[in-house]
Amino acid sequence: MFKKSLFLLLAATGLNAQPYQSDFQPDSGNATTGGGGGCNLFTNCSFETGDTTGWVINDINSPFIPISVVPDGTDIGFGFFLTQATDGAFSLIAGFDGDGPGVVEFAQDVVLPSDISTITFDYRGAWDLQGFGAAVDRTMSLEVQPSGGGAALQSDLILTATAGDLVTDSGPQSASVGVSSFAGQAVRIALVMDIPEDFTGPAFIQFDNFQGGFPPPRVPTLGMMSLALLGGLMIAVTVLVRRKVQL
Repeated sequence: MFKKSLFLLLAATGLNAQPYQSDFQPDSGNATTGGGGGCNLFTNCSFETGDTTGWVINDINSPFIPISVVPDGTDIGFGFFLTQATDGAFSLIAGFDGDGPGVVEFAQDVVLPSDISTITFDYRGAWDLQGFGAAVDRTMSLEVQPSGGGAALQSDLILTATAGDLVTDSGPQSASVGVSSFAGQAVRIALVMDIPEDFTGPAFIQFDNFQGGFPPPRVPTLGMMSLALLGGLMIAVTVLVRRKVQL
């Protein structure tokens, strides 16, 4: 009876609900904006406003850390890497952990240009799924959804954090997802992190530099130029022959 009462008391006070916490605290809004290289599709593509302007945020209940825009050098703790933007001085971070099962998601509604081929972005992750009972892998995917949100029209797996693994720094990574089949359409581009369990190991992911990828300009090759020159000569010869016939 005593053991049962003690368990109920711990549950009521929340002492057994989360076995670890980060010292990270979201910025109070006094950040100085940075100066990224520019955006060709997304609003606030590199988060250089210092906040999530332009993005739709849907965080999990009780995230390990809330979705936030942070300056370089932000420390989450647990021996994880310090944040470092790949474009400008700010990046977005999301807790890859929380009160699951649930998802962490941030997204933006865009109209894809008619000549778009890919969506590209940079990311970097860290996770400790060794000592806190993790039994199910966590995943991060890029989804193409209907404009305004909804069931995924396309989903591409970008990252898997395997249960039992410890990764303090994945290193800077770049992702490229083909979206040419949606060219010219209004869609929602969403980053979705699946959290299948309830606080089974601290983890977070840094994101930066969201862009549309386009085919390189078509440069005439020597063969193409030769064909064009041959075609021009044939036209010129045809004109001269006709003139001689008319004379």
